[in-house]
Parts: sequence; C-alpha cells; structure tokens
Amino acid sequence: MFNKAQFNARLFSAAAVSIILSTGLTDAHADALSPGGQVEFDIDAPMLADALRAFGTQSGAPILFSEALVAGRKAPRLNGNFVPTDALDHLLQGSGLEAVKGPGRAIIIRARAGAPVQAPPPARAGQAETPAQTLTPPSVAEPDDGTLRVDTVTVTGTSLRGISPESSPLQIYSREDILGSGVTTTEQFIRTLPQNFGGGSSEFAPGGLPNDINSRQNNTFGTSANLRGLGSRGTLVLLNGNRLAPTSKVGDFVDLSLIPVSALERVDVLTDGASSIYGGDAVAGVINFVLRDDFEGAETSARYGSVTDGDMNEYRLSQTLGTAWGSGNILGTYEYFDRGNLTLADRPNIGLPLLTDGEPVPDTGAVDLLPQQRRHSAVVSARQAFGPALELTGSGLYSKRDVVSHSILSSAPGYKQIYNTDSESLSGSLGVDYELAPGWFAAADATYSQIRNEETLTFFLTQDPSVDQTESRSDLWSLDAQINGDLLNIPGGRIKAALGGHFRRESFTNESQSSGVNRDAERDVSAVYGELLLPIIGEGNSLPLARRLELNLSGRFDDYSDFGSSFSPKAGILWSPASGLNLRTSYSESFAPPPLGRVGALDRTGSVSPYQLILDRLGLPLPDASLAGVDYMVLGGTAENLDAEESRTFTAGLDYSRDEGSHAWSATANYYDIAFDGRLGSTPVPGNVNINAAPGIAFTMPGSLPDGTIIFNPSSEELNAILAGLSHPVRLNSGASLDNIAIINSVNVVRNIAETQTRGLDAQLTYSADTRLGRISTGLNANYILEFSEQAAATTPPVETTNTLYNPVDLKIRANAGIHRGGFKGTLFLNYSDSYQTDTTADASDIGSWTTVDAALSYTFEDRAGWLDGAAASLSVTNLFDRNPPSAPSRGSFLISGFDPTNASPLGRFVALELRKRF
Repeated sequence: MFNKAQFNARLFSAAAVSIILSTGLTDAHADALSPGGQVEFDIDAPMLADALRAFGTQSGAPILFSEALVAGRKAPRLNGNFVPTDALDHLLQGSGLEAVKGPGRAIIIRARAGAPVQAPPPARAGQAETPAQTLTPPSVAEPDDGTLRVDTVTVTGTSLRGISPESSPLQIYSREDILGSGVTTTEQFIRTLPQNFGGGSSEFAPGGLPNDINSRQNNTFGTSANLRGLGSRGTLVLLNGNRLAPTSKVGDFVDLSLIPVSALERVDVLTDGASSIYGGDAVAGVINFVLRDDFEGAETSARYGSVTDGDMNEYRLSQTLGTAWGSGNILGTYEYFDRGNLTLADRPNIGLPLLTDGEPVPDTGAVDLLPQQRRHSAVVSARQAFGPALELTGSGLYSKRDVVSHSILSSAPGYKQIYNTDSESLSGSLGVDYELAPGWFAAADATYSQIRNEETLTFFLTQDPSVDQTESRSDLWSLDAQINGDLLNIPGGRIKAALGGHFRRESFTNESQSSGVNRDAERDVSAVYGELLLPIIGEGNSLPLARRLELNLSGRFDDYSDFGSSFSPKAGILWSPASGLNLRTSYSESFAPPPLGRVGALDRTGSVSPYQLILDRLGLPLPDASLAGVDYMVLGGTAENLDAEESRTFTAGLDYSRDEGSHAWSATANYYDIAFDGRLGSTPVPGNVNINAAPGIAFTMPGSLPDGTIIFNPSSEELNAILAGLSHPVRLNSGASLDNIAIINSVNVVRNIAETQTRGLDAQLTYSADTRLGRISTGLNANYILEFSEQAAATTPPVETTNTLYNPVDLKIRANAGIHRGGFKGTLFLNYSDSYQTDTTADASDIGSWTTVDAALSYTFEDRAGWLDGAAASLSVTNLFDRNPPSAPSRGSFLISGFDPTNASPLGRFVALELRKRF
C-alpha cells in the first residue's frame, strides 16, 4: 500500500541529498550551454567533426550531428577560457551551421537557414588572453518557428529527423558520461541507472531467479536490460536504431555484454512506451546504443582492474583506427575483455547456500559468484557520399565470448558441475539516404543479426563425468523504408511528418544433445507506421503562458504471421508556459507476441517427490492431515495456446532549466503508469513466498490462485491428460510414484498473467557553477515506485511485489558530485537502494538498505605535454568503502548465496586504472 508519509519523507531526503551535494562538488549532467560561466577549452583538431567531439568532452554536453553535414569542414583552433556558447560559435564560424538545444543537455548541430556555406577562417593561435565577448548568440537561440526539427539527425523515440519530440522523457548519455562513470562494460553502465531493475537474465544469477521463470533460461550468462522491472521482453534494445537478434534458451533478451563499451558514442534511454515507432516490445522503453562512426587517427586504451579482497582480475584492451576523406570516412574498433571468476571463498562474509540435499556447500572455492569470461569484439562503420544528395552508410559488430562457471548442487563426494558457454554474435546494417527536395528525405536500411550459443554442461560425480551439450540459434533480418520531411508552415512552426514500412523475418531454434530439439519457430512481421508533429503554438503566435504547444501523433500497424495484426497508437503533448519550463504528457499502447522460444516450446516437464520431504526441507507445516504420506507433482515449462502481451502506458512530467550568471540548474520530474496485460510468466504466489507453499495457500484460502493452478486428489483422467501433454518423461524422486500423487502444482508453468501494474516517479536534478577551484557540479537521479503488483487471473486478488526478495525496491538513487579543472576531473557517485523484506507474511525477515560510494578520477594531458599530448589516465573505485551486500536467504538450487543478486552485487571494492593515448 502507498504510504504518503513515508513517501514524503523519502522524497525530502532525496532532495536534501541533492542540496547538500550542490554546495560544492561534478556531474557530467550539467548544462554546458550556461551563458554566464566560462570553461577552459583546448581544442586543436583540424576537422570540424573532431573539434565538436572535443567540445562535447571538455564542456560535458552530448553533441549530436550528421556526419554528412560536417564532412570535409575544417575548424579553427580554440584555446583559453570561454563561455561555452562563444566557444561553439567560434568553432562554427563560416561553416553555415548553428547549434540548438536538444533534449536534456544535448546540443544539435544543424544547417543555418539561408546561410551561405563558407570556408572557415584560418587556424589561429591560442586565445586565452582575450576571450570572446559574452553574447546571446543565434547559435543557441530558439529558431524562429519555435521548433528544432531541421537537421538530419534522428533521435531515439521518433522517426522524425532532427530533435526528438519532447513529450516523452529521454535521457542521453555521452561517451564522456559512460567512460567517466568508472564502469568496464556496457551492462555495468545500464545497471547504474535507477530506472533499470537488476532482475531478469543476469550473470549475477546464473541459475535464474525463483520468482522469474524466464531468467532460468539464461544459458549464456548474458545480461538483459529491464526498465521498470517489467522483464527483458519489456525493454527494446537497439544498436544504431536497429534491432538485434535475441539470446537465451527462449530468445527473450538482447545480451548487453556483447556490445563493447569502447565502441560507444552515446546511449539513449527512452523511459516511455514506443511501440508506435519500433513495434510491440517497447513497453517500458527503449535503450539505443549508438556506435562511434567518425574518428581520424588512432586511439589505444588499456585498463586493468581487481578486487581488493580476493583473486578476481580484469583486463580490457582496445584499439580504434579511423580515417576520412572529402566525401566519407571509415572507422574500426577492436576490444578485448578478460575477467577471472569471483568465488564464495573470496567472499566469506556472504552466507553459504544449502544444496539440494539440504547440506551446506562443502567447497566454497568451487562455487562462482561471478563466472570467468573472455570476449573479443570488433566494430566497423563507414560512410560515403555520392554528390550532395546521396549517402551510403554501413556498420558491423562482431563479438565472441567464452564463459566458464563452476557450481555444486549436492554434497555427494566429488560432485560438481561446470558450465562452458560460447556465444558468437554478428550484426550488420547497410543504409542509403537521399535528399528528395529541400526538407524532404528518403531512406532505406537493411539489417541482419545473428547469435549462436553453444553450452557444454559437465557433471562430475566421483570419477565419472557426464556431458550434455545445448545449441541455440537466433536470426533476424529486416528491411525499412521511410520518407520524412516538412509538410507546411503554420503560425506555430513547421508541420513535420514521417511515413515508413518495415519487414522482418525471425527464426529461433534450441537443441539439446540429451533431449533433441525442444524449441523451433519462425515469424514474419510486416508493418507500416507514421508520425506527425503539429506545432500549434510557437514563436510566431506565442501567448502569455503558452510559449509553445505541440502535438505529436504516431501509430504503427503490424501484421504477424503467427499472431494476426494489431495497431499501436501514441499521442504526446508538450506545453511550454515560460522559457525554460516544459510540461508534457503521453499515452501509448502496444501488442507483442510471445518470443519464438516460447511459441515453439517443447519443454513441458514434471517431477514427483514425497510431499513431506519438500515440506521438511522448507520448514513448512502440513496443510491438512489428509495430505500426509502423499506424493507431489510439480509441473514446469510453457503452456500451450499462449496469447500476445498488451500494454497501456501513461506518462506526465516537467522539464525545467535556468541559467543565472555562472550558475546553471535543471530539474526533471516524471510520473509513469503502466498496465501490462497478458505478460508471460509464472503464477504469482500470495505473499511472494516459495512456490512449494502454494498448495498450503490454496488449501486454506480457496480462490487465492487461479483455477487449476493447484489440483488436489486428481482423477486418473486428469493425471493421464497431464502426463500426455508433457514433452519429456516425468522424473520420480526419492521413491515417489505416479500412483500416489495427491497434489499437482503448475505455478511454474509459463502462461499469460492477467495484469501487471506499476506506477512510479522519476526525479533528476543537476546544478553546476564556475568557481575559483574549477567547474563544480552535482546531480541526482532517483526512481520511486508507488505500486508494482501482479494479478494472476481476473478472479484472484493482486499480489504486491515491491520491496520483497528478488523484486524491485521502492527507492533507488544515484547521486554524483565533482570538480573539473583544466585536464583534471574528479567525480564521486552515491548509490542507494532502500530496505525491504523477504516477503509480505508476518514471518518475513528484514533485508537492509545498501549505500555504496564510487569514485572516478581522470587527467587529460594538454598539447604542451609533448609526447603525452592526447594521453589520458583515469582511476576508478567501485564500492569505495567495501560495503557487503545486505544479508538475504540463500537458495542453493538457484546458486544464490546469501544476498539478493537483483538489488546488490557481491563484487566488493573494485579498483581499476585505465590509460588512453590518441595519435
């Protein structure tokens, strides 16, 4: 239940943390276009593209621009202390380009309307003596029509060119943000976001999670995105705006760990429904990883990291090479990543799990908390223009990862098991872009993506190992065509529109050496979609308290070869009553068929054990004397005749920014309400207790679970029908027999749940100022969940899952503060997860809150450093004070040891040093 007093106290605490931090310490999220403050710049890049990127790095603002727009343009040198607006004006002199503010801190570079393109002025010597006069230049002024929609950049969350419609919450993280956070891998960066839940498929839970049946199919040890805690299927992951082939035994998530962090230019996070643009699986939002696509010269980096307690070491090496010519460029990046394993012996303060036979782990050094992994990744991107109107682009990503994980499930002498998984992915895209007429473009993109996983599971029992091999194959290819441009001018600005078509073919198979093909399906998807931006009020007809009013409409019609057709609409409204203040709201719907690994599943299984044996192991009472001495069947796998998942998403929020002298503030607040109907999963058990407690609940509280979930005293006809529907022979344990079955439990069978409902608030605050010490800034990103409940059927009560074991906690905060002076930059990060309980029963145990501090320091050498010119060194410390994760129950059958892997990490203090050099 929502506790208003508790919510107000926590919200006040979050605000207090931000105010305290803002008294002195940098966040990469500061507004770099503050008109009053000065920043020290040292930019000596002959080409404009490199100069703009250097500006983004040194100012802390993401820069978005089309490569074709700046191709071949040179830039003057810039050295000294400047107001960022003046510095950007200087770099763009004579180019015919201008800069406008984008979403959040982003800056969009676009062609200046009617401006002739001239050669830039000759490079000049350092200008630190007399910085340019502070102005309000046209480069950062709002355009005449009040909209920012005329560049060729396409931002995540829209099919329109130029800046994204601002009615949806969009966060853009630059390369500097990612590298400055101290993370080593892509999935680590996504885990730092409070809006992302650590549950679902993850290397932190190699055996899956007790309450997430889909996570148990993660044979790859990969990591999924999980915005809003709605599962891997609720977040669409893109690479350069294109889909990737999904992984796991059911093909239900994109593996973030296969995307090399060294190749990233930025990450866009849209925390709003976007099925009207991308398709039905963009329920909770979209994460788009944008690769570097323009770089001249060479960049080498080496990173080494290690835990301060234990034997886990980590290495990351990368090399980037790029060159450009008048009409194009090519870029290549290679990354090598190697990390050792973290064992239970390295973390003696974490509780030991009980094994399947009820005994404790006999050898803690033979149980991995984090597996060993080694990865090779390569990225290539190229662009070539053919005249002023036609451009071809292409990109490719290849990754190969080997993972080895050790575990023990039984105390039998010599018993252990080793997972060895090889994952190999390949993705490529080819695009053509043609300017039909001024303001109108046509584009086509072809994409192919595949992933292959080979898992070898070796069981060691005394001296006789047994081996089982599983292979999964996932393929996706698609073709998109689109036209995009300005329809007409109205007093509020330019009406923009986009119309496109999409075709996609997907296939998925999973085959085991021991059981043969157990999943095999394919699907064709055809779609047409459109989007319209209607500026009702703009600069040309603004009114008091109505500076801007925009309506954004989009819709997508999808036809699935196996699930029929659907229409996904979205409407967004932006109202700006005053300069710097935007109020927004949006509503969207979605329709998504189950993943192919569920559609073609042949995985229905059953196991039978003595009921009293299960109760004794879990410490549960016998529900009734009539159930003494009976056998108990637990069913698993995927139900037949699945339905599509459907959702409705509503968001409302505000964005505010203010600059005053050398000070800059910004604040973003967002409310979301998502109703997810037919979500695939296991049946939620009241109280969030163990599934084996479900028979007792069903016996004492009839109607608390859907009809047929628990069957008592089944007839021979019922039992025979269930046995006939299994894909594999039933497993009999500890002397159980089919003749003595009195209870059948199908809680773990994957089916469509009636409804999942979540509501919550996001808050983001930033502050920055120039002082005698340097540029200081602070920031706070927080997520507060008001409700997260699951209803198994229309006839059963909702089950509230927030603040229970392996589920989202209500409050998560990541705050940061730091200082930037010359080549030095230092940042502190504060991470907070709220306390919670194991379940919602009277016997629940408390799990404490978790607060950790991270630190990141870096120094970039300037040109006067001689051979060190272009070199940078950084030191990062994760969990600076080595805080152990809060104690939680162990679950040996899931390889979970003494902590909650969805809300904490066993890593401990981790120190890393990185060196980079540009040539």
